[in-house]
Amino acid sequence: MQSMPDSWPPARRWIQIALINLAVAALLGALMRYIFLWEVPGVEYRSIMHAHSHGAMLGWVYLALFAGYVVLAGPTRRAYTYLFWATQLTVVAIFGLFALQGYSAASIAVTCLHVLLSYVAVALLWPDLRRRLAGTAALPYLLAGLGSIVLSTLGLWALGAIMSSRPPNMTLFYLAIQFFLHGQLNGWFMFGTLGLVVAFLERRQLPLHAARLRQAFGLLLCSLLPTYGLAVAWAERHPAVYAITALGVLLQLLGVVQWLRAVWPALQQLMAPLSPLLRGLWGFGIGSLAFKALVHAAVAVPYVAIMSFTVRNFVIGFVHLVTLGATTLTLLALLHGQGLLSLRGRGARLGAWLLLAGFVLTELLLFLQGLMLWLDWSFIPAYHTVLLLATLLLPVGALLLALRAAQKPIGDPAVPLNSHPDYAPVSADGRAGAER
Repeated sequence: MQSMPDSWPPARRWIQIALINLAVAALLGALMRYIFLWEVPGVEYRSIMHAHSHGAMLGWVYLALFAGYVVLAGPTRRAYTYLFWATQLTVVAIFGLFALQGYSAASIAVTCLHVLLSYVAVALLWPDLRRRLAGTAALPYLLAGLGSIVLSTLGLWALGAIMSSRPPNMTLFYLAIQFFLHGQLNGWFMFGTLGLVVAFLERRQLPLHAARLRQAFGLLLCSLLPTYGLAVAWAERHPAVYAITALGVLLQLLGVVQWLRAVWPALQQLMAPLSPLLRGLWGFGIGSLAFKALVHAAVAVPYVAIMSFTVRNFVIGFVHLVTLGATTLTLLALLHGQGLLSLRGRGARLGAWLLLAGFVLTELLLFLQGLMLWLDWSFIPAYHTVLLLATLLLPVGALLLALRAAQKPIGDPAVPLNSHPDYAPVSADGRAGAER
C-alpha cells in the first residue's frame, strides 16, 4: 500500500460543503415536522420530503464518502476537484427543484445528471484504489461500495420504462425506488463506510483479524441482493420471498458479527485515549450498524415485517438509523481522525454533541411512538412538538460543524497510539494483535 496523506486541504473544504448540505437537508426535515403542527401556505409536504431525502443522500453522505475515497485514492488528479464541484451543482439543483416541484421532468433530469457523474467517479476511483491499496483488507469493501453505486442506479433507469407505460404500474414503481434505496443504504453507504474504517485502522497498524474481515466481506456481499426481499415482501408475500429474505438477513447478521469481531481489538485501542465525544461518535456509529443488522434480522419474521410495513415511524427510524447513525456518526469520527474535520474547538464539539443528541432523541421518539401506534395506544404527549425540537438539534449541529470543517486541524486530542500501553501493531497475517 502506498503512503497516503493525513489530510488534504481541498477535501476539508469539500467536507464543509457536504456538512452545509446536511444542514439544509436537516432544516427541510424540521420543516416537515413543523407542517404537522402548523400549515405553511404554498409548501407541499411531499415535495419537501423528496428534497430532504435526495439532498441528504446525494448531498451529504455521497459527497462525504467521495471525499474519503479521494484521499485514499490519491488526490493529485485534478479531475476529482472538477467532479466534486460539478456534483455539488447538481445537489443545489436537486434541493431547489424537488422542494419547488417534487418529481418533475427537471428534478428527474438533474438527478440523472448526478447519476452520470457518479459513474465518472466510479471509473476514476476504481483503478486508483486498486493501485494504491493493493493487498489491503479495505480494498474489497471500498470497491464493493463503488459497485453498489452502479447497481443501485438500475432502479432509477427502470423508472423511465415503468412511467412510460399507460397506466404506470405503481407496484413496479415502488419496487424500482426501493431497489435504488436498498443499493444505496445497504450497499454504497455500508460498504463505503466499513471500507473507510478498515483503511483508517490499517494505516494506523492497529490489530485487525484479516481472515475474519475476508469472511465478513463475503457474507455481506452475498446478503446484498437477498435482503432486497424485505422490500419485495411488501408487494409479494410469498413463502419463497420470505425464505430468500430470511437467508439474506441471516448472512448479513453473520457478516456484521464477523466484521465486529475482526475490528473490535483495534477499535478498543483506538477509542481508549479519546475524548468522551469521540468515543460517543464511534460507539453510537458502530452500534447503529449492529442494531441495523438486528432490525433486519427481526423483519425476516412475517409478523414483524407486517408491523414494519404498516407503521411509517419504523420506516423513517430505520432509514435514519443507517444514514444518521451507522453512516454520519461514524464518518464524523473517521473524518476527525483523517484530519478532514476538527472536533477540538468549542463550537465544533458543541455541534457534534447536538448532532449526536438529535440522532438519539429522534430515534427514541420515532421507535417508541411507532410501537405505541402498533399497540393501539395513545400518542406521546406533545409528540410532534417534542419531535420538532429534537429534530432542530440536527441542522444547528451541522452548521456549527461546517463553520469549523475547513479550518486546519490542530491535532488529535488522543494520546499517540504508539505510546499507548495497549498499542500493538498488526502482524503479517493480521492475527497476532487480535489474539493478544
